[in-house]
Amino acid sequence: MSWFKRLVGQEDQRLGSPVNMTKVVEELMGPGLTGQYDWELREKAGAHQPPPPPEHMGLEGEYDAEGLLKRVALAFDSDPKISQVSTLQISQDGSTIILRGSVPSYSMLKQIIEIAGKVDGTKAVKVTEVTVETVS
Repeated sequence: MSWFKRLVGQEDQRLGSPVNMTKVVEELMGPGLTGQYDWELREKAGAHQPPPPPEHMGLEGEYDAEGLLKRVALAFDSDPKISQVSTLQISQDGSTIILRGSVPSYSMLKQIIEIAGKVDGTKAVKVTEVTVETVS
């Protein structure tokens, strides 16, 4: 099952009250870990008033509380090696991607962190709940 399909349709019990979008300030619109913007997505988000912050930009630029999570899942699906990892779960806390579970090797974990970090809006990738099955 793809990463994206694992996420779509699941209810998120963590969501509290909606974010007050009128308080979004320019400083919060940073590109994330890599310093690279997804200009196409940002352009779509700019069509919405007010535009959602990067961690809440949906697949088409709309406000989505789990937008970053879904975009990271799609990035994982685009990598043939990572798309096959079924022992890892991902979640989102603001602009932080949280990984839980296990991965086959350190090199795989490093690759997963790198891909998640490249998604516009990712400010951190938390891996404290990940175990590595073999050292490579």
